[in-house]
Amino acid sequence: MSNWDDIYTCPICKSDECVPAVGSTKAKILIVGEFPGKDELKSGKPFSGATGAVLRTELGKVGLDVNRMRLCNLWYHIPNKKKECLEFGMQQVIKEAKDKQAILLVGSDVVKTFCDMSVSLVNGLQVTSPYLSAPLIMACVQPAVVFSNSIGELQWTLKKFSKLVEEV
Repeated sequence: MSNWDDIYTCPICKSDECVPAVGSTKAKILIVGEFPGKDELKSGKPFSGATGAVLRTELGKVGLDVNRMRLCNLWYHIPNKKKECLEFGMQQVIKEAKDKQAILLVGSDVVKTFCDMSVSLVNGLQVTSPYLSAPLIMACVQPAVVFSNSIGELQWTLKKFSKLVEEV
């Protein structure tokens, strides 16, 4: 199969509302989100909506430039009930994670899928995954949490991630 950057239709369900990974394939940091929202579908880029803006801002505050990272989603398109679509997205993320130094797993679905843990229990902690290997893999709450709760939990996690990235 071709590079994920070149796939614009889901090979499983044939949805053409797909959002491929963005950023340099040589980037050492990978951020994995859950699924594209309406803004991401419109722009064709992960993390381009309101929650992506929060993530970009907060990463910038801790000295990390999202433009120097690779960004993707677990779901290539809006989630559906087809297990095969989820498995396709999961396989694409596994390919994206190859040779990365740090991976930030963002959101409950992503943490559950790759680590079989609840993000509420492991937010801000280094985690292990039977599917991913990198010197640093960290779980992070969905940035949308700032719209219903405080931003402190997200800020704490990203600050810790930034410091650990410097060590790898």
